[in-house]
Amino acid sequence: MLALTPAIAVTTVAAAASADPPSSWEDNPSVSTLHVLMVLVGLPLALFVIITLLVYLPSMVRGERYKPGQAWRSEPEWFGGPRGGAEALQGGDHPQAVTAGDHEDNRGGASARW
Repeated sequence: MLALTPAIAVTTVAAAASADPPSSWEDNPSVSTLHVLMVLVGLPLALFVIITLLVYLPSMVRGERYKPGQAWRSEPEWFGGPRGGAEALQGGDHPQAVTAGDHEDNRGGASARW
């Protein structure tokens, strides 16, 4: 409530300061409700639809390339792997995985042997 006090104070002070406009000013023409709705609702909605179409239209035109259940026909992708891809690992400079039967004194893992 304490955070809202300045906003309430400014609003009430501004509401009290009302004055008549100078007589030399012309009256504004009245604006129809339809015009206000078009400007405040229609234009933002149209802008939203245009941006959405610009984002989704290229992929909609291309069509789907992969459907679940089909075999993958593109190059394999490895996120977080080496920059050279799977071919970079062919050189043998990477550590080999340790399986359960490789060593006599297996440490840690899901077997809970420390």
